[in-house]
Amino acid sequence: MIRVILIGLIPIIFLTSCVNDKKDKLRVVTSNWIGYTPLFYAREKGLLDKLNIQLLSVVSLSESLHTYKSKHADVFLGTQYEYQETFKRDNQVVPIMLLNKSDGGDVVMSNLTLEEIKKEDKQIDVFLELSSINSLVFDDFITKHNIKNKNFNYINKDQSFIAQQKEFKKPTIVISYNPYNITLEKNGLKTLETTKDNIEILIVDAMFTTNDILIKYKDELKELKKIIDIAIDDLEKDEKAYYDLIKDYLYDTSFEEFQQSLSNIKWINKNIDQNILDSLKEHNFATKELL
Repeated sequence: MIRVILIGLIPIIFLTSCVNDKKDKLRVVTSNWIGYTPLFYAREKGLLDKLNIQLLSVVSLSESLHTYKSKHADVFLGTQYEYQETFKRDNQVVPIMLLNKSDGGDVVMSNLTLEEIKKEDKQIDVFLELSSINSLVFDDFITKHNIKNKNFNYINKDQSFIAQQKEFKKPTIVISYNPYNITLEKNGLKTLETTKDNIEILIVDAMFTTNDILIKYKDELKELKKIIDIAIDDLEKDEKAYYDLIKDYLYDTSFEEFQQSLSNIKWINKNIDQNILDSLKEHNFATKELL
């Protein structure tokens, strides 16, 4: 009788072991910043399904970070600013993949000229995502031009909301990035400064997760890195074919505008310049876990 019971338990133990070994989908959250489109390309190609990866698309860096912090995602994409904010709460968070650096993709816009801003005595509305790299860009801008003493009214909104504003009647500054700045230009705002003009700020976009997720999904993440490299290679070979596949993620951006946006970033997914790595290390950006 005992032998029969033991034999009967073997299949149950085996099945339980199989269930425990099965991994959940790896959830990756990203905004639709132009530099993250290789992930959308991979999704549309059906390449993420093979890796058991679920891509979550949100409208802003702030929402992406909130999704990750609320444990609805395992991996997030963002800049070194979002990384530092997350690291303060969890020192197990590490950068695992570099994607691009901003070379004009982050912008300061306004319905005033810089000289008009300096002379303005009224309150100036500032639209931006406060819990994102936007804050660093704005702080650098007002410091550089010695306008910190102005009466700024901070309006914390995501880029999708800001881009939907058809006109800005009050004195206004907007901190934005591609592709949303294209819509804002159509709505009458002018670009005052970009990250191409300001060599003091290095803004890189990367993928981040915790050490335990990196260990658990190391093989999947290595394959994801290969897929992203392939997507960027495909983009550089045929921008139009790439655009046609991912244009629904680009907030009504035309092909010509897409090309313009591409000129405002530099891919750093491969053969990363040592100067960039050194600069990142100086700003407490870990690089040893990069795939």
